[in-house]
Parts: sequence; C-alpha cells; structure tokens
Amino acid sequence: MKLAAFACLCALSIAREAAALGVEVKDLRSAAMDVTASIELRDVLPDRFRQTVDRGGVVHLRIHIEVWERRPVWDRLVYPAVVRVYRLALTPSGRQFAIYDPDGSSTEHAAVPNPLQLAIRVGSPDRVASTARYYAKVIATLGTLAEREIDNAGDAVFGRPEESTGLGAFGRVVFKKVLEISDYLQSVSAQGISRNIAGGQILKP
Repeated sequence: MKLAAFACLCALSIAREAAALGVEVKDLRSAAMDVTASIELRDVLPDRFRQTVDRGGVVHLRIHIEVWERRPVWDRLVYPAVVRVYRLALTPSGRQFAIYDPDGSSTEHAAVPNPLQLAIRVGSPDRVASTARYYAKVIATLGTLAEREIDNAGDAVFGRPEESTGLGAFGRVVFKKVLEISDYLQSVSAQGISRNIAGGQILKP
C-alpha cells in the first residue's frame, strides 16, 4: 500500500511539472503554394523531460493540426488532420540541443528555445475561400520511453542480460514491457485554438 501511494504521489508530481507545456497558434498563412500554421510552444521541456534529454535520451514531440471553416451551424474540416512527430535530443557532441524534423533535417540551438516556434504545412491554398473564416486546432504531446532507465531497472531486479537465464530472462522481458507502457503513459499534452482568421488574410501575399 505504501509503495502504491508513493507511486501515485510521483505520478501527480510529474503531471504538475509537465503542466507548464503550452500551445499558441499564432497564424495561418499561404506561402510557397502551401497554407502554413505558425505555432509557439511554451516550456516545451518541463523538468521530467529535460532530465531525460540531459541524460542522453530522446523526447518525442507530436503535433496534431486540424484547420476548420467557421460556419453558422456545423463547422467544416478543411484539410485532413496533419500529424508531425519531432525528436528532441542533444547533438552527438552533447553541447547543443537539437530538434529533428520528420523529414530528417534538424536545427540546433545553444539551449532549449522558449518559446519554440514551428511552421507546419497543412495543405494547398485552393481549399481556402477569401470570403470564409477559418481557425486551427493544435494538440501537442510530449512523450518518452526512457529506454536507459528501463534497462537499468531491469539490471537491478533480474541481473544483466548475459547473466539472466530461464525465469530471470523471461521476467526481464515482462518487466521491461510493463515499464515501457507505464513510462509512455507519463506523456503530457496541451492544446490551443487560433482566433478566427479571414480567408482573404490567409491568402494575402
């Protein structure tokens, strides 16, 4: 019972630490034949996740964007939902913070940007009417499996992999899977909705 209570307190503490993550949709704008959403993320690496990165781990940032047309009765989804997953980690030298895009490119920073600014393409401008009004919904989710922590915990309980045989090896596999699921559920999300933006403003050169 004491262990369970301690685990609950830890989970609540982690949730409070991560609650600082914030999302703001700054603008929708047509540029280079695409409509792009400009997003700002505040406190993108709360303490729990910053520690993971500082220890050489990777934090995944998942961005989910939907653009809707504002209507009197039922709003209309303009583009299929766009989902992009970024990797946040230290550079191989460990001296800088890097953001790895889904397309394989990366940007490097001396420290974690606050706010972190992202520009994400959502679709073609031919779906936007100048006389209509639009808004964007964004959900940002941080998560990590903390593989190194899981391996260290497994070593402490079942011994090192080369030393584990029979039930010990089986126990290590089950233990690792349980911890992976548990740690993944310690992810945190935040969402933001833009103001209503006129289609003419989005399409304005």
